[in-house]
Amino acid sequence: MALLTILLVSTGPAAASVSSSNASQATAQSNAAEAATQAQVTELEAQIAQQQQQVAALSERFDQSTVHLEEVQWRLTQIRARLVADKTRSRAAHHQLQQDAINAYVNDEPATALSTMFSSTSGVDAVRDQYQNTAIGNIDAAVAAVQSDEHQLTATEGSLNSELQQAGTETAAVHQSDQSAQTATKAAETTLYEVKGRLAQMIAQQAAQEAAQQAAAAAAAVTAAARQQAAQKAAQDAQVAQTVGGGSAAATAATNAANQAAGSAGATNVVGSGNPEPAQGSGSIALTAAERYLGVPYEYGGASMSGLDCSGLTMLAWQAAGASLVHSAADQRNQSTPVPLSQVQPGDLLFYDLGGDGVDHVVMYVGSGPYGADTIIQAAHTGTLVEFDPIWYFGLVSAGRP
Repeated sequence: MALLTILLVSTGPAAASVSSSNASQATAQSNAAEAATQAQVTELEAQIAQQQQQVAALSERFDQSTVHLEEVQWRLTQIRARLVADKTRSRAAHHQLQQDAINAYVNDEPATALSTMFSSTSGVDAVRDQYQNTAIGNIDAAVAAVQSDEHQLTATEGSLNSELQQAGTETAAVHQSDQSAQTATKAAETTLYEVKGRLAQMIAQQAAQEAAQQAAAAAAAVTAAARQQAAQKAAQDAQVAQTVGGGSAAATAATNAANQAAGSAGATNVVGSGNPEPAQGSGSIALTAAERYLGVPYEYGGASMSGLDCSGLTMLAWQAAGASLVHSAADQRNQSTPVPLSQVQPGDLLFYDLGGDGVDHVVMYVGSGPYGADTIIQAAHTGTLVEFDPIWYFGLVSAGRP
């Protein structure tokens, strides 16, 4: 018994020491794992923000180049039709010149005028003068007609060649834009594929926290440039939170913080009356059509139930209401009637310049929905679905009614 007591006494402190060491090692490993995860979250958030902006810009570039190519092809069709008409008229003018020349050579003037001349009571000299003047005049007129038609034909052919060259350039631009957008989209999809479950929640929460920090920085900034920079970063954080955690409390908090930062930077923080209102008229038809695409995945250049981008959604929605819009956010802005932000109604379009290089995003104002008067419907980014979202104000440049 004494020996057992001695053994227990002698081994007790050593066991406690080993246990304490194991606990410290586990804590260190846990802290290291947490730090590694946090570093991954930070890296992924920055990566998603960069890829979102890149894909949005490339998507709009692809849409615009496609629209321009379609315009060139339409002009080519018109010019080819003119070319056919010009060639037909030129052949007719040549034929008329040939007939007039034969008549002038045989009769000194076109046969159609002979009866008039021979029935004249004028003297022989006067009739002879009339022969010569009429013959020369008609031949000159026929020659002038041929020359005019040939000149027009040459101009039309020159225009056609120019349009053909432009079409080749536009085709190359479309191909290049398509390749660039495909590459960027695949990279974004690969990144988003890694973001799942708890990792997605952590990214959304961190994005919301950073958006709040940027909102505070914007409010405290003493220069307009600093306020603008903070607002832009907050907007990027909010878009990341919406992409990986759409509909979550973190995503909503991030958007609210981004709007606060945008307000500090001087952006308008009210669209429409500020109160929920029902859609009416054409706007109601367009909204109903847009809502049919809820849940459809974002796809750059898309305009169907299998996938669509921001301007593809608004184009199809307003097409149902009888308005013809092209597949480009920037061009849709030019096609729409400008509306003051305070007078925006459900169904109207809101245009954004998120990258600083011109309009690159469009959404439809809903005005009454999950986010009350601040509800929009949009196809936002790669990795998202068409959905209702809260409106955000950074980059909002104008509103329009198709």
